[in-house]
Amino acid sequence: MQRYKKLDRINELELSMYEEISEIPDVEGDYDSRVSYVRDIRDGKLYIKKELKNVDKDVYEGLLKFEEINERKLPGVPKIISITDGGNTVYVIEEFINCPTLRKVIESHAVSPDTLALIFREVSIILEKLHKGKNPISHGAISDTNILVNMEAIKGNTKEQKVYLVDFDCGEKHLLKADVGKDIQGACNTLKSCMDAMMLKSIVELDGELWDGLKDIAENGPARYSIDRQMMIDIGKLIGKRAPRVDKPKKKNYTLPGFRTKKFWKGFIASIGYILMFFIAYHMDYDYEGYWNIYERVCVFCGMFSYVTWFTNYMGVRDKYTFMTGKSIIKKILGHFIAVVAIFGFWMMMLVGPELFHWI
Repeated sequence: MQRYKKLDRINELELSMYEEISEIPDVEGDYDSRVSYVRDIRDGKLYIKKELKNVDKDVYEGLLKFEEINERKLPGVPKIISITDGGNTVYVIEEFINCPTLRKVIESHAVSPDTLALIFREVSIILEKLHKGKNPISHGAISDTNILVNMEAIKGNTKEQKVYLVDFDCGEKHLLKADVGKDIQGACNTLKSCMDAMMLKSIVELDGELWDGLKDIAENGPARYSIDRQMMIDIGKLIGKRAPRVDKPKKKNYTLPGFRTKKFWKGFIASIGYILMFFIAYHMDYDYEGYWNIYERVCVFCGMFSYVTWFTNYMGVRDKYTFMTGKSIIKKILGHFIAVVAIFGFWMMMLVGPELFHWI
């Protein structure tokens, strides 16, 4: 269990930039959390501030870094602006989405079976992006209160995002595979509850091929679907919409540091640096001749290049370490110090390899 820790001055300064306007009533009865509307005093924009008690912040950090790590956008999820760890309380500032919840939309009689199918098709599209990302994310508690609906976009009056999935307080971040089944079950259960609510409120009988198809998906989807795309395709067939193309991961960029931005001055400095590294590795004095001499030269060059890859974050080498991607300056300095020592120690061990080999 996390212990309480006092916020440092940098975190306090960051949070002080947001002026609280009003608290948002918690309809789910979660007394461990506090959610409020806030205004950024620097530009006047509205945001949502969440004070989450005893919540694992890894999910929100995964959402914060999602676009950077996956090199693609994450539509349908509010953008995370900042995360501040206060020990037993995590403060999250996120984008304000001015759209009603699905529950309110259902209660307003604004949803037809076609609209409901379109909404849940969008939900399955968002879930697929979350589940297929690097370090996949599961929502964990899908309901009609954490699905926001932009009715103007649903009607085709605007090209804005149609549906948003919010409140990842019960979510999980995974290293290899997300809990797809749990989210599909949550989506199907929510679809069923929405259909039940529509049946109670409707003054006309709801039936037909579309309604029966949605009912089948809601009741049998959890057992039938193992991936989000299966649900997406089945709902799309009911309303005549094809599934979007599968997002193909971008090829890794192996371009050496200094040449990735294609700026001349950076490439020029990088070229001088690599030439200098080759010069040092070639002209140093070594203990051995022949193949072992070449081995030692390679080790010296690789040792210097290892520092370049670390400090330029080549191929995202630092992204896997949470303490190197957070806001804590002290943790970053300590992380760099440990990396410098570790890199030096590793290549020194490699350099003494020939001596150990001859000794054995």
